[in-house]
Amino acid sequence: MAAQSNSEPPGESRVEGGVRGLLRVLLIVALLAAFAFMVVRSLHWPLLADAQVMRYANFLIDHGFAPYRDILDINMPGTYFSDRAAVFLFGTSDLGWRMYDIFLMVSATVGMIAIAWPTDWLAGLFGGVLFALLHAADGPTGTGERDLFITVLMIVGYAFLFYSVRRGRPGWMVFLGFCMGMAATVKPTTASLGFLLLAMAGVVLHKRRMRAMPTMLYGLLGAGAAAAIFFGFLLRHHSLAAFIEITRSITAYYARLDRVGWVTLVREMVPRPMRLLFPIGIALAVMNRREWNWERWALMLGVAMGAFSYFLQGKGFTHHRYELMAFSLLWFAIEFSIAARRRGAARWLALAGVAVGMAVVVPKCLMQIQHATYAKLFSFTTDAEADLRRIGVDRLQGRVQCLDMTDGCLNALYRLGLVQNTGVMGDTLFFSADNASPIVQHYRKLYWDHLQVDPPDVFLMSNELFLDAPTFDKVQRWPPFAEYLAEHYDLYCERRMDEKFAYRIYVRKGSFADRPGL
Repeated sequence: MAAQSNSEPPGESRVEGGVRGLLRVLLIVALLAAFAFMVVRSLHWPLLADAQVMRYANFLIDHGFAPYRDILDINMPGTYFSDRAAVFLFGTSDLGWRMYDIFLMVSATVGMIAIAWPTDWLAGLFGGVLFALLHAADGPTGTGERDLFITVLMIVGYAFLFYSVRRGRPGWMVFLGFCMGMAATVKPTTASLGFLLLAMAGVVLHKRRMRAMPTMLYGLLGAGAAAAIFFGFLLRHHSLAAFIEITRSITAYYARLDRVGWVTLVREMVPRPMRLLFPIGIALAVMNRREWNWERWALMLGVAMGAFSYFLQGKGFTHHRYELMAFSLLWFAIEFSIAARRRGAARWLALAGVAVGMAVVVPKCLMQIQHATYAKLFSFTTDAEADLRRIGVDRLQGRVQCLDMTDGCLNALYRLGLVQNTGVMGDTLFFSADNASPIVQHYRKLYWDHLQVDPPDVFLMSNELFLDAPTFDKVQRWPPFAEYLAEHYDLYCERRMDEKFAYRIYVRKGSFADRPGL
């Protein structure tokens, strides 16, 4: 990838320039073709896993439940905003959710192109497409993940930051502040990056003997707008105190769960297909060090913050590394472009980096996308829908309760338009092995008290057990509830998709006395 220029690089012949131009065209076509293949092969993916939790939480809010007061969910308000944006832009269907995910990937790519433009716009296309493919390779369960939303906001914010400083237009810093502020409504660690970038921009403008104060104020104004949306949401639902309480209790409890060791975190911090790019990119960064400017340091800060966020979360989940992946790919692509203008080893190393991206990363990702499976997980939802219809949807409004995390119970209720008996969004606290935890005991008691007053007519229970092998015996971890279930409910059916995914439906004795068989 050569720098975007109307003239040939020094020492390059007309023939070499023609070959370079042809290679650029081929690279562009290959990247666009790979992206198009990803879109076509994934367009039918349904809404699954974590995404259903956010969608159903918004559904409950629309039906009078107050977030954090009535809905026990650890997700920050920004996750609800992301789902609201998806519905507003593309509707409530599975296709709409898939289109939203693609929209996010396109937005990240456009942002990367804008960032890389002074060096070579093709570097942005290269980094953006590789990031999109690596994300899609995670399969349908990764669609629209919170970390993807954060990463896209960060990339777009960077684009506005660089444009503002390059053109000397402080007003555009509003969008940096807003993007970083909205990202912080999903995961607060992003706020620190926004303030660091503002400070960096102020130093750069001061050195150029330009007024830095307007830039800083516009950035803070954008961040203030995001904060106003955040607090406005909580205050409108009278949920600020409940949000603080859940953050201090349930969120803190979940943050301690499922943490893996440092060796595992380091091993899994970069997707396997991308690992070959790291030594090449770092070597070229050293070779190109004379051409570094403040923008490159800002990108390096993005890489560092992505790594910090990944290690801070400590779980090694694939979506937790999105920020690190996106900024690393963009950084490497820019280094490749600069090195491609030079002679000797740097150019050959840059070509090797592009070759690794196109011959290793792209095919590997496309193969994973081609063979992505979700049938067993999605059949949980569709089979549960069918069983609930047989029981009678009209009789289940407010009378059914999920005992599940992300396998598909909430998705089934959402598709049927059913409001749960309570706002409990997951059963981890109920069936935790840590019976001595005061948090576990507190939230068990809250639900137990509700159960005595307004028991659901139907429990839909998955065999999903957070941090352990799937089993319906999870109820034995809360003996009083297991006894209550056995005494007051009959097993209506059990469905198994495979050895991992299964669910049971329990019907309260006497609740359907007019329905033989129930």
